[in-house]
Amino acid sequence: MDIQSIISQLSSKFGGSFDVAAVTEHLKGIDTSKLSITEIIEKVKGAGLIGDLDGDGVKESVIEEIKGKIGGIFGK
Repeated sequence: MDIQSIISQLSSKFGGSFDVAAVTEHLKGIDTSKLSITEIIEKVKGAGLIGDLDGDGVKESVIEEIKGKIGGIFGK
């Protein structure tokens, strides 16, 4: 997966919750060709480049942040 595609997917999932330039720079040093988007998100989040995704004020694991974001969409 190329960096532009990854940035596009991150933008659609997380909106403006990350610094595109910082994520792009971080990904340049990683071979993303065999990684899933979930693995890439974990790497970016592990580097501290994606913050509180679900807006609850607490930085949680990637899975919990995504669950919170999805739950917020459905009112849960």
